[in-house]
Amino acid sequence: MLRLDLHVHTTHSRDAFCSVGEAVKAARAKGLDGIAITDHDSIGGHPEAKKLSRDGFFVIPGIEVSSADGHILGLGVSELVPRGLPAGETVKLIRELGGIAVAAHPFVPWKNPTLVYKAKFDAIEAFNSRALFPSNRLARRFAERNRLPATAGSDAHFPDEVGLASVRLNCEGNVESILKEIKSGGASISGRSLPLPSHLQRIFYKIFLKHAP
Repeated sequence: MLRLDLHVHTTHSRDAFCSVGEAVKAARAKGLDGIAITDHDSIGGHPEAKKLSRDGFFVIPGIEVSSADGHILGLGVSELVPRGLPAGETVKLIRELGGIAVAAHPFVPWKNPTLVYKAKFDAIEAFNSRALFPSNRLARRFAERNRLPATAGSDAHFPDEVGLASVRLNCEGNVESILKEIKSGGASISGRSLPLPSHLQRIFYKIFLKHAP
């Protein structure tokens, strides 16, 4: 049984404060078997992540694509997917690159909650630690009603957020087996939300520190 956080950002995302090494270290410390590096429109962290994928811990290559209709996770993708394309076209490109397309944090009001109606996704992110109530409940209900596989991820932008949400999969420890198990609906999801005070603290960091001289 594998336990994985399928939505982690590193400093290769312009709004994250977590290096690839810190993300892996935090995940190992929390007993995870692996993580998916899903930086915003970037695969810059993949080379380092590949080097750290060893000793029973592995990193799934991925990307969070800013489509014209909302954010889409491409799990198992090692190449850039252009941003700004319609959701349907983005999903098609992700599949052509050997990945699976996951609707990221759907139903969050300010992140275009109509995304799930714009394309046929391989899975729905039914729990995101940064999604405020009732977004996760709506996402899970949508996945259940439409018989779509569910995933979960912390959406970590800081080291201490890694592992707040995860999936458990009964499969072999390689990317092909993991993607296949997710698509078959075999992921058992769990997690807890980032507390509101932590949300506010993160906003402060982004506004005042990320762009500091």
